Amino acid sequence: MAGSRRSREGADPDLIEGIVVHGDSWGESRALDKRLVSACLRGDEEAWVAVWQRYGPLVKAVARRAGCDAEEARDVVQRVALVALQSLSSLKNPEKLAGWLAGVARFQSFEVVRQRRPAEDLDSVGPSVDPRADDELIREQELALLQRAFGQLEERCQRLLQRLELKEPPDSYRDVASSEGLSETSIGPIRRRCMQRLRRLVEQLSQSAS
Repeated sequence: MAGSRRSREGADPDLIEGIVVHGDSWGESRALDKRLVSACLRGDEEAWVAVWQRYGPLVKAVARRAGCDAEEARDVVQRVALVALQSLSSLKNPEKLAGWLAGVARFQSFEVVRQRRPAEDLDSVGPSVDPRADDELIREQELALLQRAFGQLEERCQRLLQRLELKEPPDSYRDVASSEGLSETSIGPIRRRCMQRLRRLVEQLSQSAS
């Protein structure tokens, strides 16, 4: 993904400090995205890491909502990362990184589902989404909801989802159980409950915003 890009100078400390802040305002979030894009285009490897720490879980959530299973969602993250690596310089409004990534994620998710179910009627899966479509604001708002929902999860759920859903390759249940002081057999059920909690939070936030 971003490993081929080498940083010639350290990443802006403020960028790294802000990547896991999910409660920042809309304006602050867009300003941070603009700075991250600028740093990525300078070849700053830590900025690329920051982008995926900030948006990786949310890209996966978009994929899961589009019908991808856990393995397919990880594939979507890799696809979106590749698109970003190749096309980030063409992003005309860097402060709209969130909406752009959401659009790419939705498009790639539907492509993955199509490859899995080529003979099925895909109306139930959802429409193909062109990342250049004019519903950019809707995508940004959707991703903002996911971001807020993730930030409202309890810390243990955030840690588990980061290690089991975002990290590539994901940590083993044994490693997670050891570091969390839990039994290995409890990790799967906790993971499922965390994902269910994330989906409920997204639904609640969506309803309250409507």
